[in-house]
Amino acid sequence: MRSQESTWSNPTLGGPAEDLPAIDDAEFSDNLDQTRLDAYRLARRLGWSHDDALDIVQDASLRAWRYRHTRRGLFRPWFLAIVYREAHRGRRRWLTVPVFWRENPSEHSSDPTLSGDLGGCIAMLPGRQRVALWLRFGVDLPFPEIGRVMGISERAAIQLVWRARQALRRTLVGIGGSEP
Repeated sequence: MRSQESTWSNPTLGGPAEDLPAIDDAEFSDNLDQTRLDAYRLARRLGWSHDDALDIVQDASLRAWRYRHTRRGLFRPWFLAIVYREAHRGRRRWLTVPVFWRENPSEHSSDPTLSGDLGGCIAMLPGRQRVALWLRFGVDLPFPEIGRVMGISERAAIQLVWRARQALRRTLVGIGGSEP
C-alpha cells in the first residue's frame, strides 16, 4: 500500500496525484476491516441507530465493492465518503406485504366475495394494485415514494391506488348490495 505523502499532490487541496491501481480482493477486505469501525462511528454520529448504522455500513461496503475499480485516492476517505452518502440517502424500513394480501390460488376456489372477506377481496386484485394499495395504506407512503419504490411515476402510483380502491368498492358494494 502506498503512503499518503506519495499519493497526494497537495495536502491542502486534497486532490489525488494519480489514480491508484485497482486493489485485489484480499487488499480490499483488509482495507474494509480497518475502516469498518470508523464507518460505523460516522453513521452513528450522523444520527442513526445501532441497527441502521450497521445497515448503512453494509450497504456502503456493497457499493464500494461494486465500484472498487473506480476508486481514486486512498481507501479510507473514499469509503467514508460512500458511507456519508449512504447515510444521507435515508433508510427505508421495508415491510413485506401481509400474508392475506398476497395472492393465494387455493383461496380463489371458494369465492371470497360471497363471504365478504376483505383479505380475500384484496387478494383478488392484480399484483401491482395490491402492492400499491399496501404501500399507501399499510406503510403510509406518499405517492412520490410509492412511485420510486415501484419504478413508476407519481401519477401512475395515484392511478394504481385509485383503481384498486374502485375495484374493492365495486366488489364490496356487490356484496352489501348498496352504495356506501
